[in-house]
Parts: sequence; C-alpha cells; structure tokens
Amino acid sequence: MDKEVKIKLLMVDDEEEFLVSSSRALSRRGFDVDVALNGVTALELIDKQKFDVVVLDVKMPDIDGIEVYRQIREKLPDMPVVLLTGHSSIDDAFQTAKDGIADYLTKPIDIDKLAEVIHQAISTAELRIKEKNMISKSPEFDEVIKVMLIDDETDFLESMKKVLQRRKMEIVTAENGPDALSVLKENLVDVAVVDIKMQGMDGLEVLKRIKHNFPSIEVILLTGYPTVETAMEGIKLGANEYLKKPPDVDELAATIRKLYRNRQETIFQQQKNLIEKIRQRYPE
Repeated sequence: MDKEVKIKLLMVDDEEEFLVSSSRALSRRGFDVDVALNGVTALELIDKQKFDVVVLDVKMPDIDGIEVYRQIREKLPDMPVVLLTGHSSIDDAFQTAKDGIADYLTKPIDIDKLAEVIHQAISTAELRIKEKNMISKSPEFDEVIKVMLIDDETDFLESMKKVLQRRKMEIVTAENGPDALSVLKENLVDVAVVDIKMQGMDGLEVLKRIKHNFPSIEVILLTGYPTVETAMEGIKLGANEYLKKPPDVDELAATIRKLYRNRQETIFQQQKNLIEKIRQRYPE
C-alpha cells in the first residue's frame, strides 16, 4: 500500500473506553479509523464502506467476533482481519488460523505492536492477492500424491499410513524431526503432516526447517495439545493447515488433496513464467 495513502481501518469492540482510546492512538499514528461498538454495526459499515483492514474483538454481546469474522470472510475473502481478545480461546484461534486470520492478539495490547501487526497484515494480504492474480487455471493432475507423516507415536504412524495408502497416496514416515529432514534430502514429498509435540526436535522446529530447506512442501500441523500461542507461531513459520489430533481421516485426506492442488498450480505457473521469460529474452 502507498505510504502516502492512509490505511482505512475499522475497529470493532464493545468496550467503549478501549475503543475510543485505541482509535485515537491509531489516528495519531496515521490511520483513518472508523469504529463500531458491536458486530451488527460493523457488518453494516463493511457493506457501505471500503476498509483496508478490520481489528475485531472476539467477545461481544450481540454477534461475537468469530461469527463477524466468518461473515466478513464470506463477503470479502481477501480482507485482512486482526482478532483481539481478553479471553484467549484455543478452539477459536485454531479455527480462525486455518481460515486465514491475519493475527490474534491478547488484551491488554500495546498500540505500537497493534499498528505493526496491522501494517504486516495488509502487506501479507496484498501479496496473497497478487499471487492469486498470477495463478491461472492449471490442468488436472492424476499423479499419486507423495506424503510424509512425521510423528513419534509408532502406532499412529502405521494406522495413518494404511488409511492414506488406501486413498491412493504414497506414504513415507519418520519418527522424529532429524530423520524426516534426512529422508527429505533424498525423497522429496508434496505434503508433510507433522505432529507438534515430539521428543527432541518438536513439530514447530521441524516446520521451520522444512520451510527453509524445502519451501515447496506444503505442511499440515497436528496437535492434541492446542494453544493460541502455538497456533499463531505455526502460521508465522509457514504452516499451511492445522488439524487436531487424532484427525478425521476423511478431513485429513481432503486437506492433503487441497494443498497438493495448490502446490501443483504454483509449480505450473512458475513453469509458465519461466517459459515466457525465455521467449522474451530470445524472441524468434
């Protein structure tokens, strides 16, 4: 976004004192701020005006923030939304993280931190829109999806391997992070399913290293011990999806296929771009 153009921000919170003080503080930092004391008013304003970003309190009396967020996502899927709460909810953080939430901050908040998060949310949203516009419709792919399961529970690995193989997926397993990273050097996969809680190198560190060393791999995080902090940390490290453990097998398989399609579309577009660059450089 052009730095000369003010960011148009909608703040939604039923705590009037907080709403007034924070909106004034953000206005002093160069934002064009509108406010709403409840979800109904917020949705009405969004229907009438164009906003760059929404800062939304989770706990409100009429329509709670999670429902407002879902309605915004249906109407404006590219709108960046930052959630605020004084009552951290693991389930809410996990679900909204999967749906593309920009960030999830716990009250009381530092205004400078909030301003920084808003700028980052807008930058990320703009990048995603550009990427969407670059991806054209790609052909269907009938290849077998290669999946790595990384978990220190042997029984879980074996059971998941069998059910996913029955769904025509090629499965590689690893019982810890170092083994997984070693195998990936020789056997690259399309999707990695990583348990967060493992002995030694935990799932977040495995995620970080996969995204650094093998950035094309899509990563699904699994956890039986969800927290708001780990959910948001996973997003920032590049997790593509979250599922609670043990996962529903059909949901896991559907998620793997969705991420595989996304990966193939990206590869297809990269190939098109490379061919176009070659044509421009060496015209006939």
